[in-house]
Amino acid sequence: MDVLYSCIGVNKKLDRLARDITFTQSINLVTTLSNEYDNSILDRFCLLILQRIQHNIQCLTFNSLSVERVLRIGNYSKLHKLSLVNLPIEMACHIFNDESSLVYSLRQQISHLTVTINIDNIAEDILEMFKNVFTNIFRMFKNLIDFNYSWYSHIWYSATAFIDLPSRPCYASNVTCLNVTLNNFNDCICLLNADLSQLHTFIVEIDWIRKTSMALYNTEIVSNLKCFSLISFDKTIEYDTKIVPLLRHMSKLEKLTLSLIVDRRNSFIDGNHLVNDILSEMSHLHTFIFNIITNKVIIEEEFLPTRDSILCPLIEKGYNADCYTDYCTINKGQCHIYSLPFTLERMDVFTNKSPDSCLFVNVRHFVAFSAWHPFEHEVFTQISRAFPLLNKLSLHSRVGQEKKLPYQQAKYEQTSSIIEFPHLTILDVCGSSLDYVEQFLFDFYTRLPSLNTLHVDYELLLFATQYFTEDAARANCLKVKHIFFNQEPKTYPENFRNYFPLL
Repeated sequence: MDVLYSCIGVNKKLDRLARDITFTQSINLVTTLSNEYDNSILDRFCLLILQRIQHNIQCLTFNSLSVERVLRIGNYSKLHKLSLVNLPIEMACHIFNDESSLVYSLRQQISHLTVTINIDNIAEDILEMFKNVFTNIFRMFKNLIDFNYSWYSHIWYSATAFIDLPSRPCYASNVTCLNVTLNNFNDCICLLNADLSQLHTFIVEIDWIRKTSMALYNTEIVSNLKCFSLISFDKTIEYDTKIVPLLRHMSKLEKLTLSLIVDRRNSFIDGNHLVNDILSEMSHLHTFIFNIITNKVIIEEEFLPTRDSILCPLIEKGYNADCYTDYCTINKGQCHIYSLPFTLERMDVFTNKSPDSCLFVNVRHFVAFSAWHPFEHEVFTQISRAFPLLNKLSLHSRVGQEKKLPYQQAKYEQTSSIIEFPHLTILDVCGSSLDYVEQFLFDFYTRLPSLNTLHVDYELLLFATQYFTEDAARANCLKVKHIFFNQEPKTYPENFRNYFPLL
């Protein structure tokens, strides 16, 4: 039985929950404490619920607001799976660097650990703390076999690796599955060079892959991996020099996931390359998930390869895939090739061509960028149909729309083609043309009934809404609770708060 608990509106349910929860083995405790009333509810939950079932609980999930109270309850003798989410870095450092901490008492029994940290500072001492938390966890939890370590931040880090295991004493580790979010490819190589002799699953998301200076010397660990996932959403020019050589060491892989944006390559990454240069080295591979964009390849338009020539080698090997190519006016082409069914949660495109050959029901975040071609209304119609469950859409293009209807005509004649994104909660149009601010906020173009977070250039928002008096954008802005501007204004017009009543 799994229990999801929130400190909002649950007080009347606690007594009944206390009667029904006797045999619960898993608690997901995600709290939102805004006042003393919410604190009292959490206290009651801990007293009425947790004390009764503490000896049965095998899995606990909670955030920084509840960690102290939950762990002080008593003896979690069967607990083996622990998740700590959204921890401030200072709290994480205290929890995993203090032998008197409450987590320390569980160090022998935890086998599965998830830690997500919130970092809002790039000072050297903060980066050192983040590194220390990671290494201290390995020292502390001797029986850890599954470790998920990630961070949330809007900050870009420097190029220096902050997980520097090779320079420290090596630790014997029983970790078999490691899932981490890293700054750069140097960090990835550092981990693969560490003493992780039991590792068979390595899942890594990397901010950017460039200026990589570290060399791989622990090839034994890499060659024994059975599952490897590499995801990066920033462009890289190190695909052939760093990524492909690493993959060629992974001869025992059974599952491989690659999601990459490769820049300035001499040719497209196509089926022929994937089959002959990567898959041919992996005789045990049974699952290959890929989503690869090759961008800015110098090629003349008449020499763009056909869809069949790109996909044929993969299809002959039994892989289901699709692709498309695009071309701009300065002899630069791009190719996007991806496996089907598409199981990743994010898709990026660098063109106004939207993949619409099937439904992408797993995609939650769609990112579109184009420096050459505009995104017309029909493109967003295709996106809404092909990606029905999007909850975040990011659009970055300074190229204005060419087929935009005049305001009055659109307002009264566009009803038949209104686009709707029913699940979209986050919209990011920072750095985009005014046309796209209007495209998404004016309800005679697009309806966003669930929108609660908006990223937008303040000046464009001001102009689009006519100083927050334009009625056409009110409906889509009504539920917005969080708004982020490229530059925070010193003062707001008097109508601003009425336009965004939930801010």
